[in-house]
Amino acid sequence: MDRPETTRIKMAIISDLHVMAPELLIHDGQAFQQYLNQDRKMLKESLEILHTLVDDILELKPQLTIVTGDLTKDGERRSHQLVAEQLQRLVDAGIQVLVIPGNHDINNPDARTYDGDQTTAADTISRSEFATIYRNMGYDERSRRDADTLSYCRDVNERLTILGIDACMDRLNTFISRGDARDHCKTSGRLEASTQQWLVDQARQATASGRRVIAMMHHHLVPHFHMEETLASPYMVDGADQLCQRLIDAGLHVVFTGHLHISDISQVSHKSGLMVEVATAAAVGYPCQWRVATCNPVSGKIQLHTRTLYSLPSQPEFAETAREVFTRSIPSIVHGVLERYWPEVSQAIGNFSAKHPLVMRYVKIPDTPDGIAELLLTHLQEPVTRAYITFAEGNEGSIGENNELIEQLIDGADQVVNKTVTGILKPLVKAALRLRIYSTARLVLRSILEDRNDIGTSHESVINDHTAIIDL
Repeated sequence: MDRPETTRIKMAIISDLHVMAPELLIHDGQAFQQYLNQDRKMLKESLEILHTLVDDILELKPQLTIVTGDLTKDGERRSHQLVAEQLQRLVDAGIQVLVIPGNHDINNPDARTYDGDQTTAADTISRSEFATIYRNMGYDERSRRDADTLSYCRDVNERLTILGIDACMDRLNTFISRGDARDHCKTSGRLEASTQQWLVDQARQATASGRRVIAMMHHHLVPHFHMEETLASPYMVDGADQLCQRLIDAGLHVVFTGHLHISDISQVSHKSGLMVEVATAAAVGYPCQWRVATCNPVSGKIQLHTRTLYSLPSQPEFAETAREVFTRSIPSIVHGVLERYWPEVSQAIGNFSAKHPLVMRYVKIPDTPDGIAELLLTHLQEPVTRAYITFAEGNEGSIGENNELIEQLIDGADQVVNKTVTGILKPLVKAALRLRIYSTARLVLRSILEDRNDIGTSHESVINDHTAIIDL
């Protein structure tokens, strides 16, 4: 009979480290601040954050640490070297470390140095170089590798197998310096049929040999709110539902992810069982969280706890500062994201116009990213900030508070409609928009703010995002 100490595997889970090598910031200025406007990451502190996380993990003494992608700010070679140096401290202490790339990590045109109002290209890395840098962290001869991606299969011991899934699309990134029209880093995730089959085969073989299987990947396999696959498709793997079903059939029921910088546990139900996805927030920005899991392959259970990085040696009140930075950054994030993804936003507006030409005849939407940003912020900034913080923190609030917040969001959306809809048919157009949008919006907001999985179905459920017991 197995002794408990030989069957239980303590795991640390960290994600979205986004380490930026300090030497990449020569002088702070307009160029670097413009980059920060697109996000809420605390990049200046990123290396200290990782160092502190490693110290905490060394004190915890787990058998395994997994890192679910976006190890660097934007795939800079020097940033990767610093991440590997810190993670090597865990390896040297006898802790297995397994990493998988995120969409920021490889062949990234946003790898830059910053000097006042100027930027210059920094060295980024290739896929083969990623595997070399992190050879001691999943890419050595002890792993079975997929031929086409950086996916791998690793037997942790005789009872547990980790399936590292690389769904990144960095091969499609574009560079002005290489003759492309723009610098663009693909955020979306996709797996070709051959890699999907390889993953299914590996999971099936591990299950047949008596091992439990856990997956780790950057992109989401399970939606974390209603219609995520439509409203936030870059965070989901293409065809996630079908792949999820195949992996469940092969014996895989738990996947650890990152990407969205939230602490959330979600699940999806299929005929042959459940898939539970544990998304871990980024310590590099609010809510500054990471996970600890105790896995028992014999009993088939994982006990999960969430930890918060409250302080750094240089910032005793780091988490509080990160929350303030996050709250203040909402306007610049909205402007920055709309600017960055304006081609995609314009296309989405065009697609809606093509489908609903009569409605759009009376809708006047600003034709610039700044115009749309100001329109949204004027009417939605306060409730959107509250909703975003609630979602990121996990363990969403009371139903009464959420209902009030949902109504504030709907009221703000109604004011946006009042500003954009014109003409004598305004009442009819508003009614059509309400019919098409508001009912769906309420369902989406309820799934986010009430933490409801499979909302509106017979499998609807609510899971504690911070402390949970999960079936393998």
